[in-house]
Amino acid sequence: MDGGLAGIFGAAFGPMYLPATLHRATPAVRDAGGTVTNPGGFTDIACRAQLEAQTEGPGVREDAVDLAQRIFVLAASITGVITPDDQITVAGQRYQVVRVDRDPGQTYFDLRGRRA
Repeated sequence: MDGGLAGIFGAAFGPMYLPATLHRATPAVRDAGGTVTNPGGFTDIACRAQLEAQTEGPGVREDAVDLAQRIFVLAASITGVITPDDQITVAGQRYQVVRVDRDPGQTYFDLRGRRA
């Protein structure tokens, strides 16, 4: 699916997704001697996301069950890609991204996250 069609998909389904914040990881900056001059951190990006069922797998330990939260992020709501270095906040809960997949049409990111 090209960017135009992905944009149409995002416009049509965006209102059904929750406001969210992608916390994109920024790497530490080092000088020529290897000294960290900027420790890095996160850059916040507004996006639209939807929480799905929790599944067993890499994620947070709750009552001795390893669960991962499935999260869909509309691709049209961000620029660039999402990586396992990133975090996302949806409905007041922050998650560390542990897995990122894309749908065949490139309209959304299919994430698995654990509570950060």
